[in-house]
Amino acid sequence: MLSKRKMSTSKMESLNTLLIGAILINPDVGTFWNMRRILVELDVLSVDRELHFSKIVLTHKSKSNEAFSYRRWLLKRILTKISENDLHAPLSLLQNELMVVHMASEKSPNNYHSWSHRIWCMENIAACSPSIGDIVYSELNYSQEWINTHVSEHSGYHYRQYLLKLVRSHRKIVLVFESFYNFVIKQLDLINDGEFSNLLVYLLGKQHKTGLLEETNSYINYVSLLLYDLFILVNKLNKLFPEHESLFYHRRFLVYHLLKLAYDYHDVDFQARNRVNQSSINPSDDKNIVRSDVVVSMKSTGGEDCVAWPRSFKMPLNKVESCQLYRIVVNAEKHFVSENMIGICSAVQIELAKRYQKWLKYVIGFE
Repeated sequence: MLSKRKMSTSKMESLNTLLIGAILINPDVGTFWNMRRILVELDVLSVDRELHFSKIVLTHKSKSNEAFSYRRWLLKRILTKISENDLHAPLSLLQNELMVVHMASEKSPNNYHSWSHRIWCMENIAACSPSIGDIVYSELNYSQEWINTHVSEHSGYHYRQYLLKLVRSHRKIVLVFESFYNFVIKQLDLINDGEFSNLLVYLLGKQHKTGLLEETNSYINYVSLLLYDLFILVNKLNKLFPEHESLFYHRRFLVYHLLKLAYDYHDVDFQARNRVNQSSINPSDDKNIVRSDVVVSMKSTGGEDCVAWPRSFKMPLNKVESCQLYRIVVNAEKHFVSENMIGICSAVQIELAKRYQKWLKYVIGFE
């Protein structure tokens, strides 16, 4: 009756009462939420009240994917009406969603559904805002605070990695994040003459072609953030909270993307030099080398699919491997590995460092 829109208003209101009880008991039944979607479409339920109801459900069960999916459906209806009037989504709408996500994440720290919803909000609400740069900057600070108190939870690192990629790819983020930029200037002992582009020239050399100002600012933000995480965030947390594998995986992400940035900057094919000599890799170690955050094709099962590629460090150095950034990363990783393999470190920490060293050697190509 409901699906055919033939139910009376009084019966639909009674159904709503029953659905509230049923969802509070078991919020993971998609049929219940679909029935509420129909009631919203028939104007029996208001969007604002349903957003409030789904928030109550998430306080009860913070990992309910159905509740988050329902919120996204409601938000799409709001965003559609806003776009029809050629308006921007109000910042309060985004702030409210981020508060809901924070609440759900605090209740269940490694909550994949809440972090996925946060990414959806950034892509569908924040991305269209004229203040996208300020929003991303605020989220970068938020993610750092989260990681500081949830060192072992990979979801927080994954969200930060998403933000780093967003800084690089989003064309509307034109302002330079000066706090991160100033850190890099201080860390690398450079003279700050007020010209942001000089940082790129020092680290990467002159670009093969002249880029737009927006592209230059994107590079500055991206390299500053990656270096900040490499020298400050990971190093600090690794010393305070050793034996956390998620820190090593985040460091893999940083090193990989710092090098990829350098290759992209000089328009050099990175993947061609990122292949490894698979005959030198023990298949049992494969799981210790590859991670989805750093996608590198490696087949060590033998047979026709096993192709031996030359090791990258045996190839002649190109302009990327001769630049200052490359040398900084190599020296930093050499120090990091040796620091975590000394005798005073625990057996777990030494094992993590050995795995990381193997990844640097066989995947990145460092000697």
